[in-house]
Amino acid sequence: MFTFIKKKINKKINKMNYVNAVNVAASMCNKECFAPIKNCNAGKKVVLCGAGPTLEKYLPVADALHIALNRALLNKNVKYDWFIADDWAGVEFFKDELLNYDCKKFFGHQISGSYERQIPESFRIACNANRYYTDSYLVGSGYNSEFVCDIDKMAIGNMPNIALSAMQIVLFTHPSCIYLVGCDASQGHFISPKNLDKYMLEKEEKDSKMAISSDNHMVLQKWCELKEFANCFYPDVEIVSINPVGLKGIFKDKYI
Repeated sequence: MFTFIKKKINKKINKMNYVNAVNVAASMCNKECFAPIKNCNAGKKVVLCGAGPTLEKYLPVADALHIALNRALLNKNVKYDWFIADDWAGVEFFKDELLNYDCKKFFGHQISGSYERQIPESFRIACNANRYYTDSYLVGSGYNSEFVCDIDKMAIGNMPNIALSAMQIVLFTHPSCIYLVGCDASQGHFISPKNLDKYMLEKEEKDSKMAISSDNHMVLQKWCELKEFANCFYPDVEIVSINPVGLKGIFKDKYI
């Protein structure tokens, strides 16, 4: 009995030590990644482009920094300045295009995420991409991740939608205005990958539904939490939804 209890205690201690080590690694990695971009977009406009169907209708805002999320990079009507992704499944099918695309790249590492979701370190190095950590709450216990202000000191809140995670990075750069484009939170993507096997097709459908507010009220709740977070820490940053669908009425809506 004593041996069993001892093993159980040692297991908990080892787990705590691992969690502490990961938190330290996340802090060090994110400081290296994000400290150089703090307030770098002060007074500027930033356009965050998700891959929703309305992305095809978008006419680029002049004099703005454009950021692509996952397959939004495949939209040839926009020249992107930055790229953000944290899920290998979201980029693997266009990895050659991503590798050769000339822009600043950020690849997230999901703490406690499954191996199949992690973007390979060898690919990150080949892309000369910046590496950052996201927390483990989404992976471990649903939608418990919280938005983080000091992303240069701790892991980013891992959200059900890459746009929600990326907004923590964009806000950290402190632009005057953030335009949300293709962040439809409604249905599908403006482009779907071809030649996927049955497993990948099922995964594509599952991931798409997880990010849709109409199918999952918790996603919409997270967008509302983001609004409260931005109002608290960045009240001078205007957030505008371009041709909103699922996000209608949350931020300032603009139809063009």
